[in-house]
Amino acid sequence: MQKFFGRLEPVPNKLDLNILLDYAHTPSSLKNVLETVTAYAKGRVICAWGVGGDRDTAKRPIMGEISGKFADYTILMSDQVRGEDPEKILREIEAGLKNITKNYEIVIDRKEGIEKAIRMAKKEDTILIPGFRT
Repeated sequence: MQKFFGRLEPVPNKLDLNILLDYAHTPSSLKNVLETVTAYAKGRVICAWGVGGDRDTAKRPIMGEISGKFADYTILMSDQVRGEDPEKILREIEAGLKNITKNYEIVIDRKEGIEKAIRMAKKEDTILIPGFRT
């Protein structure tokens, strides 16, 4: 089978956790990857993500809704904010997310957000980190 870099790439780890990276960075690609992951996940799907600054702001609440609909838990974190305020970006995503679920939190620092996802994950859970590629 051919490997596609940036698409559901497993992250090798010593914790025996299912951690996946995917380049999904648009509403349709986030929906597609979350539908795929939730269809095969044995446990919860923990989605840890954010969007880049100085980009299409209209997609932020839409992507929040998608994450809220398909992920069991969402961790919003900053991602390449460029010249924008990271809290503003995350609040715009949260505007869509909070209409769907209360199962989320905001962790501004990306590293801390990923660490939080790892700490809360159990053996059967899947951590998805969209908008990221190797």
